[in-house]
Amino acid sequence: MIPAEVPDAPPLTYADSFDVPVLFRSGPARKPRRQWRTAKHTAWTGSDGFPAADGWYAPTTTWREIIKAATEVGRDVTPHLQNQPRYAHGELVARVSPLYAYLGAHPVTPRHPVNGAKGRRLTWNPVYAHGTERSAKVAAGYRLGMTMTEWACRSLLGLGQTEHLELGGPVPALLKTFKDPKKKLPDLWGRHETEKLYWLIEAKGGDVGLKKLREGWEQLAAGSQVLGAYAHRTVLVGASVRFEDDLFLTIDHELHPGLPPLAPAESSTGDEAVGPANLEDRLGDSDDASSGPHAPRC
Repeated sequence: MIPAEVPDAPPLTYADSFDVPVLFRSGPARKPRRQWRTAKHTAWTGSDGFPAADGWYAPTTTWREIIKAATEVGRDVTPHLQNQPRYAHGELVARVSPLYAYLGAHPVTPRHPVNGAKGRRLTWNPVYAHGTERSAKVAAGYRLGMTMTEWACRSLLGLGQTEHLELGGPVPALLKTFKDPKKKLPDLWGRHETEKLYWLIEAKGGDVGLKKLREGWEQLAAGSQVLGAYAHRTVLVGASVRFEDDLFLTIDHELHPGLPPLAPAESSTGDEAVGPANLEDRLGDSDDASSGPHAPRC
């Protein structure tokens, strides 16, 4: 139960804005203890790819952009809105309701303020801290990880539509590998038109530590080995947050030179890839964006 002394607060609205600290790195490392408050951040000026230098950045976004990312990650729902609007409505509710239920915003005063920053950041709210059982917290971590990964890759870095790797992939070999329940591959892939690269993407969410990030890096390495000869970038996004602390992202990435991407018609992506042989829940408990086992897949 939520303690009686906790004041009530209105839910976030589309117009609400806040800062999301983002740390770019070249590989997994220990959690940067409170550097999301104490480190000097570079103002985010917009990018159509990765920034020239790794380090801390301080982009500002809106609740509208976060919800948009939640509804778009992994697949285009437009055909379902046209053909099965009631089912599509249910899926959209499932994607956004954990965010409305468990996220809030709080004021912050970082040690090195950035010009133009809003001075507000996202955090878990009292519903998550006091009124939520463990399994629901796992599900919330999964949804947060997938949503913030989509937001970072598309809104910040200019990636095109993300696709669940279980639905296919840029080359047929990835789908074939995905059908093996013993193989653990990344969550998402996309195509960056400016970089002219495939991106393989793994999302982690919740109280993300080094162990989870190392697991994600191994999943990306396995996908990279299959994608092999094609030029691609591996991207690991950790959306880390604890109650009454700030949500921040770590984005670990590595560039893999190679052949140019295939033409879209040659890709293995498509609805024919969907079936019981390659459901994501066969991947095991470390293949999700959560901080705990057996998170649901959308």
